[in-house]
Order: sequence, then C-alpha cells, then structure tokens
Amino acid sequence: MPVGSIERELQAACASLSAAAATVRHDHEHYLDGPTAPRPGQDPFRAVTALTAAHPWALAGFSEAVWDAYQPDPGAPAPEGLRVGALRLADHAGASGPPLPAVARFARHGHLLITESGFAGGARSLLQALALRLATAARPDTVRFALADPVGQGQYLSAFLRLPAPMRVGSHGVGVAASPEEIEDLLTRLTSYVVEVTQTRLTNVYDSVEAYNAATTGATIPYHVLVLAGLPAGVSDRAAELLGRLARNGPRAGLYLLATVDPGLPPPRGFDLAALAALGTTVGLDSCGQLSWDDPEFGPSMIEPDQMPPAARANPWLDAVGAAASASSRDLPFARIAIPPPRRWAGVSTDGLDVQIGVDSKGEPQHFVMGVRGVHHGMVGGDVRMGKTNLLHVLISQLALTYPPEELELYLLDFKEVEFDAYLTERLPHARAITSRTDREFGLSMLRRFHDEIDRRARLCREAKVTDLPDYRTETGQVLPRALVIMDEFQVLFSEEDRLAREAGRLLADIAKRGAAFGLHLLLATQSPGGPLTAYLRPVYEQMALRIALGCTQPSVSQAILGEGNDAATKLVRAGDAIYNDRRGEGANPVMRIAVLPTRERLKLIAAIRSLAPGRDYPPPASFDPDTPAEFNPKTATDPPAASGRTVQAWLGEAIEIKPATAATFERYVRSNLLVVGAEEHGHGLLLATLLSAAVQRAPADVRFTIAEFTRPSSPFHGFFASAERLPHEVRIADRKTAGAALEELLAELDTRLAEPDRPDGSPQPELFFLIAGLHRWHELVTEGDYGRPSETSACLVRLAEAGPDVGIHVVAWADSYATAERALRRAGLAHFGLRAAARLLSPAESDALLGVSAAAGLDDNRALYRDTEWPAEQVEKFKPYSIASLHAFAQAFRSPA
Repeated sequence: MPVGSIERELQAACASLSAAAATVRHDHEHYLDGPTAPRPGQDPFRAVTALTAAHPWALAGFSEAVWDAYQPDPGAPAPEGLRVGALRLADHAGASGPPLPAVARFARHGHLLITESGFAGGARSLLQALALRLATAARPDTVRFALADPVGQGQYLSAFLRLPAPMRVGSHGVGVAASPEEIEDLLTRLTSYVVEVTQTRLTNVYDSVEAYNAATTGATIPYHVLVLAGLPAGVSDRAAELLGRLARNGPRAGLYLLATVDPGLPPPRGFDLAALAALGTTVGLDSCGQLSWDDPEFGPSMIEPDQMPPAARANPWLDAVGAAASASSRDLPFARIAIPPPRRWAGVSTDGLDVQIGVDSKGEPQHFVMGVRGVHHGMVGGDVRMGKTNLLHVLISQLALTYPPEELELYLLDFKEVEFDAYLTERLPHARAITSRTDREFGLSMLRRFHDEIDRRARLCREAKVTDLPDYRTETGQVLPRALVIMDEFQVLFSEEDRLAREAGRLLADIAKRGAAFGLHLLLATQSPGGPLTAYLRPVYEQMALRIALGCTQPSVSQAILGEGNDAATKLVRAGDAIYNDRRGEGANPVMRIAVLPTRERLKLIAAIRSLAPGRDYPPPASFDPDTPAEFNPKTATDPPAASGRTVQAWLGEAIEIKPATAATFERYVRSNLLVVGAEEHGHGLLLATLLSAAVQRAPADVRFTIAEFTRPSSPFHGFFASAERLPHEVRIADRKTAGAALEELLAELDTRLAEPDRPDGSPQPELFFLIAGLHRWHELVTEGDYGRPSETSACLVRLAEAGPDVGIHVVAWADSYATAERALRRAGLAHFGLRAAARLLSPAESDALLGVSAAAGLDDNRALYRDTEWPAEQVEKFKPYSIASLHAFAQAFRSPA
C-alpha cells in the first residue's frame, strides 16, 4: 500500500478516536460533577494513592519543573499506584482544561501489563517510564528490580543498570536477562525468593508483606518487581510455568510483574495470558499512541501515555536513587529495634541478659544473649571501620533500656578512643566504672575490683548455702545485679610483657572461670587480636563461648576471633555486618546486620534512660580522665581522710587506678626518705605536694620544713616555694650559699634526737622534712673528695638519710637523672631512699636502676611512677602528678588543721 494511503488511513483513525475521546471527556466531566462522583472515603477512578498524594513530582509529567529539584524521599510510602499518563478534559464550551494524571493501581492491587498490539515502541517506552516512576517514587531500598529484555537484548532496560547491585536481582551477574536461559534462571531465582519469604518470614502468621513489615522490628521485606519487555518473547515452557506461579503467589511475598505483552507472538505451552491479565491491570497503546486500560470507571477513556525521558534527564535521578539506596541499605535504624517506653526497665536479669542488637540474614531479630546455655563471656573483633564501636553502643543502650540499674551494672573501659565518655558526662545510671583512652593501670585496677566482687558474691552464696546467683535470689529474696565488663581494645593490657600483663591475664582467666556462677560477665573487643591471645589469654579465650566477628581482610584476624581454621569473617565486606557465633566458633557462622545508633540519638537515649529514675540517686562511676590536670585536694586524696598518727602520707598525684591518691608513706623507720627523679617541673611539684600533704596532716607544732633550693635565677621555677612560706608551719628556705649550714643544723638536731628521742612531756619530737630541690646543682654535694671518695657534704647528707627516719627526720630530694643522684649520694647513699618517684627518664636502664622496671623510659609527659623498695619485685604504681597551679592555689588558701 502506498505510503500516502497509509498516512491517510492513520489520520482518519486518529480523528475517529479523537471524536470518541470527546464523548468520554463529557461523560467523565459529568462523573466528576454529578451525583455519581466519588464520595469521601471512596477510591476515585484515578486510583491516586497516598504515594502520589504525598509527592507532587510523582503525579507530574517528567518534563515539568517540579522534577528539577528531585531528591529521593526516605519517608515515601509503598508504590500502590503509578502514573501511566495524562488525560486532558474539555469543559462544557469545549475548551481543553489542564491535564489530569492517570494513575493505575499497582502494589497490593496486582500486576501491571502493557499490550504492544498497536504501538510497540511506545509501549516499551511506557514500560521504562513506569519502572522509573517506581525507582524514584518509592522509599529508597524498598524496591528491587529484576530486569529481562529478550526483544532488545537489554537496550530497553539498560538505564536501570545505573542502580546499585543491591537494588537489582540478576542472573549469574547478568544485568539484564536477554537469552531464554538467563530469563529462566532469573525466574528460578525469584521463585526461590518467594518460597523463602513465604516459609521463613510470612509463615502462617502474616497474609502479606505489608502486614509483616508493619509488625517486625527487624528488616522489612522489600518489594520485588520483574520488569519484562516483550512477553512472551524469550520465555521457554519452563520459564512460562515459573512465571505463572510467580504471578499467582508473588504478590503475597511482595513480588509483582511489570511487563509489555506482544499478543502476536505464539505463547509457550501452558501459558495463559488471560489468567495473567486477570491478576492485575492491563493498559494498551493503539497505533496513534493513545492509551487505554481496563479500569472499570475509566476504561473507555483515551490517555496520552508517559514516555521515558531523555537520558540526560533520567540518569541523574537514577543516580540519586542509587546513592540513597546504598546508604539506606547499610543502615538498620536503632529506632526499629529499641525497647519501647512501656517495656523499659521491665527486664529481670535473674536468668541472664537478652536484648536485640540487629537482625539476622532472614531479617528476623538477632539477640545478644549472655548468662544462659553456657554463654557467659564473649569476644568482639574486626577491622577498622567495620562497626565494632557502633555495636558496643547499640548493646549498651539496649541493655540500659531493658534492665534497671538494680538488675544490671556496667563497667565500660576503652583503651584507645573517647567512645565511652558520653556515658560519664551524661550520667548513665548503670555505670560503675567508665573511662576512655585510659592507661593500662586503670584497666588492671578495674579487673581487680571486678575480681574482688566475685569473692564477695562467693562469700554471700556460701553464707546462703547456694551456689549461684539465681539460687541466691530465690533463697534470700535479695537482688544481686548481673555485671558486665565491656573492655574495648583490651589487647593494650598486654602490649608489654611485664608484671601488669601477667596479672591481668591471671585476673581475666579467674573471672572467666568463676564469674559466670555469680552473674559476672566479660565482653572483650579488639581490632587487633592475635599475639596476646596465645601469650596470656588462652584460658580466657576458651571460656568465650560468644564470638562476634565483623569484616576483616586477614584470615588470621578471623581465626583469632572465631577459632582456628574459621576465616568466615573475611567474606564480610559491608560495615555493620557480623558473624554471631555462640558455639565457641564452631558450627555455622550466621551473619547478622547490626542496628545503627548515631551519636546524637545515643545522647538522647541516655537522657531518656536517666529520666526513668526520678528521685533515685545512683552512685557516680569510678572514672579516670587521662588528660584533665590532677587537682590537689586532700578531701579526695585518701579514703578515709588520713588522721594524725604515726605516719605521714605524701599525696603525689592522682592514681591511675580505682583507689585513692598515690601516696608515699613516711614513718619512723629506716629508708623512709623519698627520691624524685625527672624533669624540673615534676621535681618541684612533687616536693611541694609532699610539703603540703604533711602540713595538712600535722599541726604547726608537729611538723617543720627546711627547703634547700638550687634553682637558677633565670629559671621559671626560681622562688617556686615562696607560696609555702605563707603556711602557718615553720618553713625555712635555704639557697646554694646557706644549704650547707641548714644541713649542719639538721645533723645537730639528729644528734639531739638520737640522745633524747622524745619531748620532755613524752610526746614524739615533731617530724622534720629536708627538701632538696636539685641534688645535681648542689656543688659541694657532687664534688668528689680525695681519692674519689664522696665529699664531706655528701657524707653528711647520707648520714642524715640513714639515721634520720628513726627519729622523725626525712629527706625528700629531687635530681634531674638517676646518674646525677648516684653521683651525689653514691649507690650506698641511694639505698637509704626506700621511697622513689620518677617522671619520664632517659633510658630503660636508668628506669630499671631506680625502680626495678624499665617503664619510666616510656612515660607520657603528665605521668610518673612510684615505688616503695619493700614492695614485691616489678611492682610500681603509675600516677598523674598534681598540677602546679592547683598546688599553689591550695597553698594560698591553706587553713591549718585544728
């Protein structure tokens, strides 16, 4: 037929259709205005749902300006309706009014088919437009696309390959299934998915994914949409059978078909197109490009169908959807699993701890369980940025929301970061100890306290004639709360092979072995397991029934957490995914998804937890701030406050453990002298702290001080002890010219006391402290005598240090190094200084000579070590020296004891 004749026939057909459309418009207008118009509560003929009503761009044509500012909406509802085109209605005068969106029902209402009988190209473009509507209108990551295009070999659906892999269901890595084999494989995968959702998620409880999603606290079930171009092209007999089953059973599991249908193609054996069409909505395009569908109210109308917009316009929208979907797929909001207000603090820990921390691979709630079925302790590990810290926050928050402080106590320790600080500043009532970026010594002291609690509870159980915590509650009616130690980066405890590491290993092993019966549990977390486990922690590791492994790149890390030969954690690639194995790493390695708890939300939760106990006063947790300057405060230095007695404590600084201040104890006993070695700031500060401590504990009549100061005039510490002269006590300050005379007077006092130890009234003579600020600068002291013998001044000082303590005279001396101190007093003289403190020293050898350990060579600037030479070998106490400012401030405000 000539081209001109074809065109004339098409024009005539289109004119006829236009006349019919005018009639429809009149009828439609009558429908809207007349008595049959939809009343409130009825579904209008356009099926405009909550989805489209909530988003203006979802009803707008792709060319409209509202799409220019498109951004995916995380709050979008389910895709129950899709715009398929636009209908222009004429008024009574025949003028064309504004276009109305035509919206076809979709999810919850059935499949959507487009017949290609009149205009295949337009039908396939509409297919793409509808898929684009789905991708952009639904909440990100709530729709998965399965793409099949046997007629175009992928060209009609290639735009949707811009979506990330989690949003697409592929066939062995194929983006768009094109061959019959690929399509059959894709349909097989979808069938398996429907079976799994039906049997493991919906079961016999939920009649739809919508009902399941509304009820679950786990992961919701996303919709799956099979987008198929040119059905039944490329569909084998087997694929047709699978397609029929999916069409019948898929909607309950959230799977729908969006397809174009070519009725001119021979159907596969057993394929019933009419039965398929009956399960949803069918629209069709005629040869003029006009669209109609089988809607009962609007079926006769003619509509201008939507078409896929140009790539330059559509691609940025798809990219935005992909980015939003990727972000949302990584996150399970904590709000989805958080304990709701009516159930908060309703938990009872008698039979163990049980809280949800995420969802398993099936989307069902994943619980953290401890204290039951042999699971009493656990280990968490994985690479950096894989979600370990977030997991700990989720766990702490859920535990604190579930159990009141009477049921659960928490000990939170982090050796490297500041992650636990908020629980201290925001006053989490469950916390009994909290610290971040702490020193090894504080961690050890917390383990000691926890170990002491085991002994206390064991004694209580023996007295009640029971063997464990549940029986104790039943027998006595008294509540012993469960306690959980969460120790992050615990391997720092074992970073050095020293006495501290050995003691920590012994304590952990005993806690792991004995603590379970009394409700005391350990959760150790690390990013670097390995060496320390075999060196110190094998007995502890064997007690860790719970192993939580996040993603890691090295098999050795996975095996250090899960067990020898178990490298399953190397297969985890997403942050927040973890293996939850409560069988000591044996058996299956179930994968879970951890909920995400942002910092701001966590702070609000802590406030909400605190508000659950109005009027109840919980004790503040033991804590240690590694950076805040230590403040000299005798009220907190000792517990109970030291009373006047036979000893004097010199409070040197804040102890880096759960105990009162680090103190050197002076008594009337041999070697009761203090040697301080280190930088000038620490030397002067520790001398002044000693003086103020003694002044606090002794009345002016019971203690006197002589200070030999050798500071250079240009030094900022020149005149450092002037503030001490304001004390009501006798404080004499000598300089380099008068220090010798001061020493002679003290020696004369020594001879007097040796002859008459007590006062005439029988009371002891007052304590005398000789403070030397700079042994290395006392020229007469360090000058050698004849034949290399000590100088006369050195011999006199050594005699004072040797005999003085027995009669209440003590030497407190500072030198800048061990070598200069030894030069001044010789090794024999140093032996009379049984109390020793050191800031950072030059070498491990110097530290070992002074303290018997090498640790002083690696001290930070605001740390020092103290040792009493009568302590066991290698025992030292680390402390934070008091700040100079706080010492001077105390001296200025000093009030003498009554």
